[in-house]
Amino acid sequence: MVISLLQSLKLHKDKLWSIDCAKGLAATASSDRKIKLINLRNSDFKELEELDDNTHKKSVRSVCFRPHSSILAAGSFDSTISIWGKEENDDLQGTYQETEPLAIIEGHENEVKSVAWSHSGDFLASCSRDKSVWIWEADEMGEEFECLSVLQEHTQDVKHVVWHPLVNLLASSSYDDTIRLWKEEEDDWECAAVLNGHEGTVWCSDFETSESSLRLVSCSDDSSVRVWKHVEDGEDGEDVWAQESVLPQVHTRAVYCVSWSPDGYIASTGSDGILAVYKENEQGKWEVVAQQTEAHGVFEVNVVKWTKVGGKTLLLSGADDGSVNIWSFSF
Repeated sequence: MVISLLQSLKLHKDKLWSIDCAKGLAATASSDRKIKLINLRNSDFKELEELDDNTHKKSVRSVCFRPHSSILAAGSFDSTISIWGKEENDDLQGTYQETEPLAIIEGHENEVKSVAWSHSGDFLASCSRDKSVWIWEADEMGEEFECLSVLQEHTQDVKHVVWHPLVNLLASSSYDDTIRLWKEEEDDWECAAVLNGHEGTVWCSDFETSESSLRLVSCSDDSSVRVWKHVEDGEDGEDVWAQESVLPQVHTRAVYCVSWSPDGYIASTGSDGILAVYKENEQGKWEVVAQQTEAHGVFEVNVVKWTKVGGKTLLLSGADDGSVNIWSFSF
């Protein structure tokens, strides 16, 4: 596999924390309090819109598109979550419709670190420095939100939340070195498993897109990338998960983000500025198939995100320099 830089976009004046992609769009979030929308369908990757930076008083830490919709959720260090949307318009060559604020969600007592929509779009999860994970039920328009559960079993700052792309299973990653998996049991949300093994803050995790098995990749301050697998349903709602693999050592410092593509590739990046791509071989062993050092020069890289546009696989990365790099691959 050969990795190539298609374009570098200087979008923000401060650290870029989060990227999400949907329907040929990319959204970015930054410490400059701005959210940017980018058109990925054209080769110039034009910036389409800057969302109102007066909505949040502090850094925007996370963005996530609602599935099957143009609605966007953004979590901020000001302890709130903003919801943005517009009328459906798939033709970005036509008249572009501005994105408008739909709602502000309050509840967390400290910085919101991550937001994530469930695969159905019915639920929004958020997590915070207040050590909690909240699950919200959203109406169809994205204007009304009801808190269904406040999950407080992590003992430290919760860094990241992500839903499985096919089922209602939520993973949360924490400063307490663990990953917790949550599922609904009898109209309540409960912890189904605790994954122990990392020896430092777990910054991020991501699920494999698969109906035949449940697997999760995670990354940590301990510079490792690990794959976990659901082994069996346990008693009393607790499931059995096991560490399946530790991926080949690439990173020399904290790994901040991992992304598992629908094609089966895993990408990782972190404070050492390295961008790595892994693939599982026929024997079930993970191999490094691409590696880019100094992916954003001397800057730490905070996020990687796979997306497909027009049948082409792209990988987006964002860093402390406020830029998004768009990478392509020759397989």
